[in-house]
Amino acid sequence: MNTSTAHPSFHAAPTLQGLLPPHLWRVLARNGITTIEQATQSYPEKLLLMPSVGPRTFRKIEESLFPGQHYAPPQQEGVAQSDLDQTAKALPFFRRTQNALRRHDLK
Repeated sequence: MNTSTAHPSFHAAPTLQGLLPPHLWRVLARNGITTIEQATQSYPEKLLLMPSVGPRTFRKIEESLFPGQHYAPPQQEGVAQSDLDQTAKALPFFRRTQNALRRHDLK
């Protein structure tokens, strides 16, 4: 669910190439996100699951495309057995990224 307001220059630039520094739009382009609409639909969960998008890259993308937004991962109290299932291969990476975001924000 995304209730964010669009970046003021979204209407002026249909692609991310004009809005983001080269290293950030390349990361998104490698993951199939080339337009502002795609980035908005992917924020925050899908962005966190992408290869090469760690806490710092995520925060830079967030600052550039979603000013005023600050995604705060929910606190995890324990690990459910279903989380340990081998069929959910992306879940551990997602959790590691969420934990890294929490640590990064505490600095």
